[in-house]
Amino acid sequence: MRTRPFLSHLLTFSLSIVLAVSGVGVLGITQANAVDDADLYRVMSFRDDKDPISGNYLSKAGATSGGATSYSGCGAEDDDLWDDANCAVATSVLQVRNYLPTCNKEQVLNCIESVSWRKDDGTLVKGVQAGTRGSINPDFFFSRKEALGVSEAIAPQIYTFTGLTHSKGNNFAITGHITQDINKGVTAPAKILFSIAPVYSEIVSVDDEDARAECFNVNEKDSKCWKLATASDGVVFKTDLKLLNKPQGWISGRLTSPKVDIATTADAAKRYVVGIEGANIGIPTISKRYEFSNADQKAKWEKISTALNQSPWTDRRGVVIPWGPEAFSYFNKVVAVDKEYDVADKLAAVWRVVLDPNNVPKSYGTSCSTGDFQGFVSSNSMTYGTALPNYDGESMSYDVASPHYKPGGKDYAADAFSGRYDLLLTESYARCVWGIRDSLPKIEVNVFKTDGTVDSSAKVVGGLDASGFFKFSATGFTFSSPKIKIKLTAPPTTGGTPAVTQEAAAPAAKAPAKVVVKSISCVKGKIAKKVSGSNPKCPAGFKKK
Repeated sequence: MRTRPFLSHLLTFSLSIVLAVSGVGVLGITQANAVDDADLYRVMSFRDDKDPISGNYLSKAGATSGGATSYSGCGAEDDDLWDDANCAVATSVLQVRNYLPTCNKEQVLNCIESVSWRKDDGTLVKGVQAGTRGSINPDFFFSRKEALGVSEAIAPQIYTFTGLTHSKGNNFAITGHITQDINKGVTAPAKILFSIAPVYSEIVSVDDEDARAECFNVNEKDSKCWKLATASDGVVFKTDLKLLNKPQGWISGRLTSPKVDIATTADAAKRYVVGIEGANIGIPTISKRYEFSNADQKAKWEKISTALNQSPWTDRRGVVIPWGPEAFSYFNKVVAVDKEYDVADKLAAVWRVVLDPNNVPKSYGTSCSTGDFQGFVSSNSMTYGTALPNYDGESMSYDVASPHYKPGGKDYAADAFSGRYDLLLTESYARCVWGIRDSLPKIEVNVFKTDGTVDSSAKVVGGLDASGFFKFSATGFTFSSPKIKIKLTAPPTTGGTPAVTQEAAAPAAKAPAKVVVKSISCVKGKIAKKVSGSNPKCPAGFKKK
């Protein structure tokens, strides 16, 4: 039977929600049956190296409660899920979950044109498909429906790149998971989660639950178990997709120095080429297990359970709680009562982007929402307040929380995990948000500590590039610096505007130095302007007065 309920808002991490589908890789509580004391346990993890969505599904929408919609699987005993009369396209609200095919096999619908690795010398090495990451469970097969924009159910691809290896070989999982909502025969723009991850495979019995705990599989019945390998960060990948709908709103991701190129015209099949490039990034992960039979572990969990007000030992079942990146407030509660969570278990190399047509911050209003691509945001923080920056009417801000220490770290300064934040905004969108018309804006990029002071050890960069994007980045901060703020303001005079660049300060003493703002006067012919900042410089063509 395929009547498994699950929730649509998979990135809403509420511990009060129990997800009944264990085979879809959904993040939520997994609870076993009541057990004896010797078998009673708790497992809690914070990680974002595994995709939160997995598998092929055709499902029908049911009731909505608390902002989450329940779905029941279509198909029952049918060979093709579309054959279920209860899921008639013309009268039902449906959801399809699948993987993007490659464009050499799909000439009309959404597809992957190419995936490439950029070498240090700038050479682009195109990846070659070496297989798929498992098979399709026949119970979840559905056929291609071109009129609905839906491809046949497939498994995601495995690629190799000549000259690129990782700790376990040279296979990389290319996962283009696509979610499509269909309302009585009308398909909405798709949500796409695209990732590139180092993987390897080994044969593991499908009955060995412990050994398969780290399997990165699509079909839980496959004996070949795909697992994540270890790889260096800073590896630059580029993907080109052909999409029926141009990206709208914001793209969020896990990569550095992002580049986004969206074709202005469609191809003969009415698809737009979307290119995304950037380097993978190391994300902290933490996973801990607590046994009721171990007095020390039992006591530690009691503190955590009290802080979260969830899953006390009086619940006589084994519980697994996998938190995702939006568990910002929960991580802060946990690390406040258990400092072991201030040290990362490992840094996982992640390359991921999320293209969601509904990915628009509510606090920005609708006056600047044109339906086009607006911005890209990424960080290496284990958790964040929201996937997109918040706008308070003056600044865009982004809240982050991660372990302070790298794996095995003890020294507060030497072993600190270094933060990274990237923001890309289209020029038209940035001007609209900050109400700047013709003048070139003054740019402020700051990293703030918990006490509200500016972190002078961070290196911040911001400016308008030749491709028409405002690009901002903040690097070198620790996670005692939980907020990044970006602000654009119109200058008092027109003319060239400096890109803000603050180099990282020398190693600070125990008490951080207060940032000193300096001002200089710059002239160009009869035009004079004042430039302020921690290290002010005259813009191109201007001289210091």
